[in-house]
Formats: sequence, structure tokens, C-alpha cells
Amino acid sequence: MKTKTKKTKIKSKKSKRIKKIILWCAVLGFIGWFAALRINVDANTDGYDYVIPFEEREISEYRPASGKIVLHDIEAVSTDVNQKIKKVYCKIGDKVNEGDVLCEFESVDLDEQIERIEKFLAERKAADSLSENSSQVSMDRTIQSAQLRTESARIALDSAKKAYDDTYDKYIDYYNRCYSAADQAESQMYFNMYKSYESQLDPVYQQILDAQKAYEEAKKSAEQILEEKKDSDYEKNLMVSGVEEYEKQLNKLKEEKDHLVVTAPRSGIIAESFASEGGYAMDGCLFRIGSLGKYKVEAYVSSSDILEIKPGMEASVKTILTGADQIKAKVLKVSDVFSVANNGYAVEIELTDEANMDSLRHNSTAMVRIYSNYIGMVPAVQYDAIAEDESGNAYVFKAVRRGTEYIAEKVNVEKIYEGDFFVQIESADLKEGDYVVGNGKTHKNGDRLKIKGMAG
Repeated sequence: MKTKTKKTKIKSKKSKRIKKIILWCAVLGFIGWFAALRINVDANTDGYDYVIPFEEREISEYRPASGKIVLHDIEAVSTDVNQKIKKVYCKIGDKVNEGDVLCEFESVDLDEQIERIEKFLAERKAADSLSENSSQVSMDRTIQSAQLRTESARIALDSAKKAYDDTYDKYIDYYNRCYSAADQAESQMYFNMYKSYESQLDPVYQQILDAQKAYEEAKKSAEQILEEKKDSDYEKNLMVSGVEEYEKQLNKLKEEKDHLVVTAPRSGIIAESFASEGGYAMDGCLFRIGSLGKYKVEAYVSSSDILEIKPGMEASVKTILTGADQIKAKVLKVSDVFSVANNGYAVEIELTDEANMDSLRHNSTAMVRIYSNYIGMVPAVQYDAIAEDESGNAYVFKAVRRGTEYIAEKVNVEKIYEGDFFVQIESADLKEGDYVVGNGKTHKNGDRLKIKGMAG
């Protein structure tokens, strides 16, 4: 029994010794794993580092603007005709040739006004030709003069009423268009128009009141003439010298009638149309015609940037139609008037690179850069890649392959120019194509890099 007990004790001691060895091995292994993890965490806070190739990049400072591509040489088609539009023969985007009919105005009201005034002037001239030596003629002239004066006042009253009706119709028309328009710019345009006509209603109505008063006085005067048969001196005073004014009005109406049909002054494309059947010529403007193949940009700059924008500044334009390429451009004009509809100040941009003209289209969206300083394509890295030591000396880390790993190697650089995102640098130890660590400020020289997609 004693021998067996002794063997059991020896086995127990060996077992404890083996357990201690295993435990210490586990502790040492954990310490080694934790140390390796700590080193990896210090160098790679996000798990992976990222690198960027050292290459030429565009360095610039610019102000952004949004706008649209528009035809360069646009000509407005305007009119002095105040009648309703009877027919519109074209729409935006249509190609037209010089002389093509664009729209046509109503003529019924014009014909009635012309006929009435021509009749009045004919009767007036007939009255003037009556002999003043005949008492009977003198009497007839007296009566006719009174009637002519009354008719003249009635024409003036009818004209004032017509002017009010036209103004009111335009006010209602543009009011309805304003609150039914889907486009904000179009709604703002119609809002300005109906407010303009609304402000004219009271003055035009006052003209009706004045004309009504003049008509009542003329009518009363004519009645008195028939009753009292006033003498020839008074008769002469009744012959109002308003013939010239009526002749001017007649000529204006006839001129309007000659322009009821509007034709294209040139060949091109309808860039904008303000004409609608049943409406009126808004501020006299009907259409805008431009030539295909020549474009510019109408952009809008915010209030915070407008004071920095000057004619002659370099610019670039990018559109969906032309892809990622920036089209070279230049600032032509800068407006001093804020556009509420477009929430900015208008800036006219000239496209100096005509290579993409055939790919552009009128009213297509454009994103514009207006450069306050343009350096061009130079060797550069982004801001995050550059760090500085305590003395203010700049440096970056180059990713250098060491066997199967990549190591961060410190490279001193000289900052030449700092743009909005990239920094132009120079260094004899960097060449085009070298990989620069993007998160350089989080590293130190000799750090092991972990780069996704690359060995190491």
C-alpha cells in the first residue's frame, strides 16, 4: 500500500508542473497577441489605411453657380399691337425660316374703331366745308357741330371703357396664369405682369369717369344748342380742334392692323415663347429666336459670392450632356439686380472652348465654376495627407514595400500652393505614381500599413 501511494504523489506533482507550464504559455501568448493588436490599432484606427497616387491634379479656388445653357445670339420678336392673339403657329424648339408666320392677332375691334373714327373725320370735314354765309347752312352747321362734339365725347368714352376692359382682361389672364403655373420662374413672371396691370386699373377707371363727364357735358351742350340756337361765334368755339389727335389715333390703329400678322425676322429656333392664343403680347415681347450651334450660359450666383465675381474671370462649365469634362469658359457680364425667381444674381458666361457646341442644347442644366484663382494641373496631394512637425516643416508618408509589407516612410515636402482641397507640393523624394498615405497625420515613420487590395 505504501509503494502505490508514493507513485500517486509523483504523478500528482508532474501533473501540476505541466498545468503551470501550459498556463504560463497561455499568458505569454495573450501578452504577445495584445501587444501586436495594440501596435496594429495604433497604426490603423479604421482597420485599413488608404493611399493616393502622387500625380497632377487641378488646383483652383472657385465659386460655384448653377444655371442653364442658352443660345448665344438670341433676337427678340416684339410688337406694338394691343389686340388679343388669335393664332400661334409655333412653339419652343421649333425651327423657323425668315418670313415664316409666327402668330396672328384679332382684328374685329380694330376694324370697328377705324370705321368709327373715319366716319367722324368725314363728317367733321363735311361740316367744315359748309358755307358760313348762308343762314340755313349756319344753322345746320351749328346743329351738326354740337352732334359732332357729342359723338367725339362718346368715342372718347367708348375708348376709355375699351382700355379698361383690355387692362382688366390682361390682369385676370395673368392672375390665373400666375397661380396655375408649375414652374417657379414662370409663376414669378406672371405675378409681376398681373400686379403691373392691377396697378393700372384705378387710373384707367378714372379716365372713364372723366370721359363720362365730358360726354354728359357735350350732350347737354348739344341740347342747349338745339334749344337756344346760339350765334355763330359760339358755333365756332364748338368746333373742337381735336381733328389732329383723331388722325393720329387713326394712323396708329391702321399701323397696328398692318402688323396683325407677325413673321420671323430671321431663320433659327424658337428659344422662348410668350405668346398664347387668347392672350396678349406681354410687355410687347412675343418670341425669342436663336441660332443653333452657338451657346452661352446663364448662371446665378449667391449674394455671399457676387462681390467676388468680375467680368473676365476664368470659368468652367459641366453638363450632363457632355459628361465629366469641364468646358473652358469666361465671365462676360455680371448683373447688379437680384433675381427672386432664381435666388441669385445673373452672370453671363461665354464658352471659350467650342469643341462641345454640337453636344449642347438650349435650356439644359449647367454647373459652373467661376475661378478666383486658377493654378492648373500640378503635382498635388489632398490636405489630410500632409502633416507638420513642431518647427512647421511639412511632410507626408510614402507607402514603401518591404518584402510582403508596406511601411510608412516619412518624406519632407515643400508646400507651393494650397487650393480648396488639394495642396501643390514639391519633393525630390517623390515621383509620379508613388503612393502617398491619405491619413498621414495619424502615422509615424516606420508604421506598418494595412492597405485593402494590396499585399501587406
